[in-house]
Amino acid sequence: MRVVFNIARAELRYFFFSPIAWFVLILFLMSSAGIIMGNLSDTALQQDTMLELQGNAFSGFLNMPLTKMVIGKGLDTVLMIFFLFIPLLTMGVINREYAAGTIKLLHSSPVKTRQIILGKFLGVYSFVCLMILIFLAEVIVLTFSIKNVEFLHIMAMVLGFFLLAAMYVAVGMYISSLTSYPIVAGIGTFVVLILFTMLNLMFQGTDYVRDVTYFLSSSGRVENLLSGLITTKDLVYFLSIISLFIIFTIIKTKSVTESKSWRVSAGRYLTAFAITVVMLVVTSRHGLIGYWDVTRGKVNTLHENTQGVLKQLDGSPLKITLYTNLLGYNLGSGLPAARNNYLWNFWARYRRFYNNMEFEYVYYYDVNKGDSSIFKTYPGKSLDEIAEKYAEMFKTDLSIYKKPAEIRKLIDLESETKGLLMQVEYKGKKTFLRTYPDPEVFPYEKHVSGSLLRLISDTAPTFKFLTGHYERSPLKFGEREYGNHAVNKLSRNALINMGLNFDTIPAPGAGRFNPNDVLVISDPKSILDHTLIDSVKQYIDKGGNAMFYSEPGKQFIMNPILNHVGVNADEGTIVQLNPQDMPHKFLGLIAKKGTDMADEQPFFYLRNGIVKACYTAIVGASVLSYSDTTGFKVEQITTLANNANTWVERGVLVVDSAAPVFNTAEGDYRKEAPYPVGLQLTRKIGNKLQKIIISGDADMMSSARGDGKDYGNAFYSYTVDNRYPVYHNFKVPTDIWLTIKKAPAQTLKAVLQYVIPALILVAGIIILIRRKRK
Repeated sequence: MRVVFNIARAELRYFFFSPIAWFVLILFLMSSAGIIMGNLSDTALQQDTMLELQGNAFSGFLNMPLTKMVIGKGLDTVLMIFFLFIPLLTMGVINREYAAGTIKLLHSSPVKTRQIILGKFLGVYSFVCLMILIFLAEVIVLTFSIKNVEFLHIMAMVLGFFLLAAMYVAVGMYISSLTSYPIVAGIGTFVVLILFTMLNLMFQGTDYVRDVTYFLSSSGRVENLLSGLITTKDLVYFLSIISLFIIFTIIKTKSVTESKSWRVSAGRYLTAFAITVVMLVVTSRHGLIGYWDVTRGKVNTLHENTQGVLKQLDGSPLKITLYTNLLGYNLGSGLPAARNNYLWNFWARYRRFYNNMEFEYVYYYDVNKGDSSIFKTYPGKSLDEIAEKYAEMFKTDLSIYKKPAEIRKLIDLESETKGLLMQVEYKGKKTFLRTYPDPEVFPYEKHVSGSLLRLISDTAPTFKFLTGHYERSPLKFGEREYGNHAVNKLSRNALINMGLNFDTIPAPGAGRFNPNDVLVISDPKSILDHTLIDSVKQYIDKGGNAMFYSEPGKQFIMNPILNHVGVNADEGTIVQLNPQDMPHKFLGLIAKKGTDMADEQPFFYLRNGIVKACYTAIVGASVLSYSDTTGFKVEQITTLANNANTWVERGVLVVDSAAPVFNTAEGDYRKEAPYPVGLQLTRKIGNKLQKIIISGDADMMSSARGDGKDYGNAFYSYTVDNRYPVYHNFKVPTDIWLTIKKAPAQTLKAVLQYVIPALILVAGIIILIRRKRK
């Protein structure tokens, strides 16, 4: 090893006598300091400005982790600078020995070829590490400038720099051994490095070959480290590629001194390459990969709630079949060329915790029965002719796609929109897992968890909406209806995509209710007969959970049911004068009891101080009065603050002309306490906690009013004991404050970007002049 270190020391000394090396060092320091310290300076300026404008009301950069926003924001640009500069350092590492004739002296000495190559690699890499250490000094400044900084995350970022730099040096050194022209070597290194980043796009439509090119690609490797995820797969990749190109350089250098056939060198190359590919494939097998998520919030790992769902699986195979429709949406994500992205960018996170997954792929082309839109778009063309042109346009083989008759025999997809779709099968039970027509395409954790719960549970909860009296429907998609948040299969927020079911019934006794089902009566417009009312009362008395929505002007329809639980929807409509909108439209404040019902994201943000309050959009609401005489504990969940511009209008309310006027003669009145427009009722029956939600407004849950706004799916989650949907809110960041002011930050930026590079420039000039004189 002493020989190796002596060669490395000589190589490192050479760089300090090279104008190019000094140029690269200074330029790298100036550019990296300008980017990273510029982020710090800008953020400090923003923080000081907000403190001057808001004072103590400014709560920091809420939900914006400064470790990522300040340090991580410009790292991709710094890596690009690495990509540009390192080939300048490596382009003459080997070929200058040939040009100067010193390679003969090395080969004639007792030094072995591998010692020469390892020494030169360590020498060049030491100089690059010096560049990284200078960059690390900037990062250390940032570390002390951020309160509660994520130190481990920063170390993962720095590790990514060291590994990527070593790979670049190894590649550049090998290319340098192939040609006697440094410029050609520099350009060749650029080409090879670009090739490595693009390998994951090559031959992805070809079986077997796709895995080789994907595993050899460097794309995404360092990005994992920058995001705070360290995996054995990525570490082995960098070490393998570094070793491969060092071995390639040794093989090339030895071939110059040996009088053996080119087949010997070719065999050595193939052997080294084959061993590397096998190593990359084996260490990338799920179950053999080690993970370390160093982020404070574990944002690179499945949420613990999702992990809890996966733990309910008993180890039996989980079979996922991907159905790709040539004529459907998200085709690009389902093509054979996208298979590795599908497996590694989406399913790998789940296979980390449940590896017994089997994957199948079915390709077809079809449209829903009665859907003539595609024929209107391409008039005079048959479906087969259209499919042929689509296959040509998307560069895919039409022969792998099943025709409409074939796919319809295999599976019934008429209830789906026939876009990119997954079917999950577990122990004989099947359910669909949908993709969505948006840039993210694949489902979130809550969708995967909901689909798995369908397979694990004997029965998924069903919300049964009363029908027959012009009620709001979960199966319709008009402005006043609930279908958008209930059964819209193309919506990420629809509960059907999170494991819940919806149905309509003419009466509670018309269908069998299991303990998980919930009765919903929303804004009936015709009188409910006594038999129906009695059946609803019986349902309540038996402990069934329910949601009841009333509307102003129709309180008398719902009151017979509400009175049974001690609640009354009072006559009149709450109005709030507002010059910007109609008086019956306002934001209802969601009380703490309401935000405690579920883990909806707005509620999660409220608990963590990211938002100050949560609201729902009200359009016409009646005051709910109540008592506890029925055994229920009643608590307010939605209220409207009392003030001079708010009252209960008992007269004729006209909303599209002059603003209403408070008139006690017509029965108008104000309340001293907030106006309750939403209630939560609970009581213990046996071992079960019965839960009932009552709202004085039904429009709040309509698609026109944002599907409940901040409430989201809270009512549904609460009434099924928060088992559905499976929420996955990660911890909010705590690194939201800078400890440095704008003036010191700007000074540090100037020092690191200009003063220190200037000092290094002076030192470099002195060293080069002294060297020239000698």
